[in-house]
Amino acid sequence: MSLAREDAVSGLADHVHLALPGNGEGRATLAAEDAIRRFSIQAQPSTPARTLSGGNQQRLLLSLIPARLRLLLLEHPTRGLDLGSTKQVWHHLMERCREGTAILFSSGDLEEIFSYSHRVLVFCNRRLVADLPAPATSVEEVGRLMAGQERTV
Repeated sequence: MSLAREDAVSGLADHVHLALPGNGEGRATLAAEDAIRRFSIQAQPSTPARTLSGGNQQRLLLSLIPARLRLLLLEHPTRGLDLGSTKQVWHHLMERCREGTAILFSSGDLEEIFSYSHRVLVFCNRRLVADLPAPATSVEEVGRLMAGQERTV
């Protein structure tokens, strides 16, 4: 991307306008103000997105996810975020889940997986080796399965 193009699309309102093209520029500013309020983004509609902290960038991205999705795929949704940002991200994702969105996520944080999952899919050597109900399994069992050991019953 050229520097001129990067400067042309830098403010939060510009990102909202690109992500949600049904909004005109004036409505994009209103939508950005709404996202800032709803997601506690520490910025203004004109703030360049590249200047936001990691937590604010993550919240901006969440605000750009269209409503009424059937499936949302996420990879490490809270990696590198502070505790407050992590809680806010998961609060929003759980609300989306209650609204009917299926959420499939991967994480290196087993505590996060067990805290926010109904089911745990375990892979070993690029193969699915187990599909387990989260409340009925343990971190130790998942660790054994990830290491290639057989499932204990």
